[in-house]
Amino acid sequence: MREKDIPRWLLPALVFIFLAAIVAFLFVRGLGKSAPPAIRPSSIGAIQPGEINPDRQEPTTPRDPCSLLMPDEIEDELGIPLGESSFEAADNPIGEMICTFHGADEDDPPVVRLIVVFNEGMEAFLRQNGYSVDQLFAGRNVSDRYTKPVADIGDEAFWGGSGVELWNGLHVLLWDVYLQIDVNSGDEGKDLDTAQKLAIIALERLFNE
Repeated sequence: MREKDIPRWLLPALVFIFLAAIVAFLFVRGLGKSAPPAIRPSSIGAIQPGEINPDRQEPTTPRDPCSLLMPDEIEDELGIPLGESSFEAADNPIGEMICTFHGADEDDPPVVRLIVVFNEGMEAFLRQNGYSVDQLFAGRNVSDRYTKPVADIGDEAFWGGSGVELWNGLHVLLWDVYLQIDVNSGDEGKDLDTAQKLAIIALERLFNE
């Protein structure tokens, strides 16, 4: 067939048929593949109010933080021996309770410090004026320069780095409880990973036992 004998409509029709064939091929090929795997949660798991107790209505009763973590659990994560733990109730109206896990040597600085604040543990005048663990959490989350959000723990969480400043450590807000856990192994990346794992243990023990 000579070029002048080819109908003008034929070439666009052939192009359309060719493109339609490619689209159909890709569609059928996609159907043959297995569905993509669901997004997996963090290796440390997720702690959410509904998973802890879907029928929770009563305020959380304050509890000694030294009952939420065991020394051997910390030793397993950090691979170092610990000494004795010590409890302290901070002399402030927000009702901070602190459990410090010391190194094996008395001269060693604290290895882990767990701070827990309960709405129910705050002075009545604070609660009557609308102050809660939500405001405490927000106040410690000073800025993006010093802190970064952490996913898959509680309602909200952020990491403030290793150290002894108020914003340091892992901070978790869950229901009516605020938890801060400082880990000081000398390796900040390891500190964050360990703090996440220990926070999961403490929260599960607090809300499920």
